[in-house]
Amino acid sequence: MTVAEHGPQRTCIACRQMKNKKQLVRYVVAPDRSVLVDYRQRLPGRGTYTCMSKQCLLDAVKRNSFQRNFKGQCRSVDATALTQQLIAAVDQKITSLIGMSRKSRQLIAGSNAVIETLKKGSSLALIIIATDISDTIGKKIAALALREDIYTVCLYDKQKIGQLLGKEERSVIAVQNGLLADSLLNELHMYRQLVREN
Repeated sequence: MTVAEHGPQRTCIACRQMKNKKQLVRYVVAPDRSVLVDYRQRLPGRGTYTCMSKQCLLDAVKRNSFQRNFKGQCRSVDATALTQQLIAAVDQKITSLIGMSRKSRQLIAGSNAVIETLKKGSSLALIIIATDISDTIGKKIAALALREDIYTVCLYDKQKIGQLLGKEERSVIAVQNGLLADSLLNELHMYRQLVREN
């Protein structure tokens, strides 16, 4: 039995695959009968699940799987609105993990600090580069990261990254290897997939 198979299992209402419920997206019915994404799986009430895939979400909507699984107790589901909810939930988890990485001193901020760390060959798990970073610095960091085989993503502008750190604008942040970095990598992959498919 793999690690992923430990814990409660649930079935995706679209593709019918059974997985650990932590690998799935949970949905619940709100008091107004709308379907909500319960990304942290904490909301009360009966839940239903899909894979962490936009395609499964769309298939579930198309086949009326939400209405069937909630026994007609929910309103009709808007696939676009539910997808946007899911993207927002993943984004919120990413920002939360960045904050946790900062508080636990596993985060390096600023282009100079990140470049110096990369040159030393330090063990970084991932680098987030601002979407509005200067082309020259962005390419330099990306090249150094590629050489060290470090996952790199362009996400948020300099102002947003600075806000997440409680500082002025920052053009790049890096997170050191560890459990927080692993969680952040998972969320970043999910976010990129959802945005790319959107």
